[in-house]
Amino acid sequence: MRTPEPALLRALTAARAKREERGPTGDGRVVVEALAPDEALALDGLLAPRRTLLPGADLRIDLWRFEAALRTAGIRPTTAYEQVGGPLRDLPAERAAARSLRSEFRAWLREHPVSCARPKMAAWLEAAADQGRLQPSSRPLIERALVVADALPTDPPRQRAVLAAELLDGDPHALDVDRSLHTLIVALLAAEAELPNASAREIWRVYGVIVDPVSSTVACLNLQPSGDGRFARMLRLMHGSHVVLTIGQLASEALRWQRDLICHSCENPSVLIAAERELGGRCPPLVCTAGYPSDAVRALLAGLHEAGARLYHHGDGDAAGEQILDDLRRRYGAQRWGEHLPGVAEELVIDDLLADLRR
Repeated sequence: MRTPEPALLRALTAARAKREERGPTGDGRVVVEALAPDEALALDGLLAPRRTLLPGADLRIDLWRFEAALRTAGIRPTTAYEQVGGPLRDLPAERAAARSLRSEFRAWLREHPVSCARPKMAAWLEAAADQGRLQPSSRPLIERALVVADALPTDPPRQRAVLAAELLDGDPHALDVDRSLHTLIVALLAAEAELPNASAREIWRVYGVIVDPVSSTVACLNLQPSGDGRFARMLRLMHGSHVVLTIGQLASEALRWQRDLICHSCENPSVLIAAERELGGRCPPLVCTAGYPSDAVRALLAGLHEAGARLYHHGDGDAAGEQILDDLRRRYGAQRWGEHLPGVAEELVIDDLLADLRR
């Protein structure tokens, strides 16, 4: 079998691309522009007796004619193509196989028992597949997500790590927040529960799943709930000293608040610490968001808001501080506390905040 001349490289590369595009039996036009002198000479010899090709001219020839000329010259087209570009692909066959795989995948999504039983999840899956966010290659991940969805909601509530270990091959970390499976199942649950803006922790809670009840916390000072619950009594007992509550504690006991309560919140712990040191038990109720509100902060503020409490918030004078205030205003009706000084860190106005709390 003859080895193609180097001068035929561009022509072979163009013909190879056209053969891959059209498949084993298709045809098309091979075009090579602005032939170099050695290319024109080589193609002239290969394609004779057709019209002479001159340097600088363009080659335009049907693929079948070009391949017939190769065979006449003792060059097998497929072998030549593989010499210049590796194994030859059949793109029409690949596209057909991909369409078949997508069709099978979409049918599997529609007919899965969880999709049939839970139409809102099915609608989310269909939309995600339409948008290309879910591909046939995602099927193993989707299968695991639907195993979890099928087990929810749980009653009584169960810890997420325990649920993962029981449902997902004994792996307690399978539903950790850094896993793609966590992202997918939370999206499915949010779609079904119609909670597009809720945090992952809030969504899990709706389905009876407890997520790490100790890592999310909120610091507060002089909150005085009523009732005889353990944490209500603890907060009253700790009047004058700051208290750190976990999301698990807030979830385990519904705290009751007086309806005319006025509560302040700050962005930085240094404000709460200064208020505890300078004012102690004389400080009005104060909550610290510690930057962007954690789930524990949101749980506490949501309870206060639902009870009719008024919230006044102060934070840093940067864009992030404004975003936090906007979020608290939208969710809990918070109002601005004190004067906003653009670019000024909250720590630099502590004396002014303390003076306002004294009043």
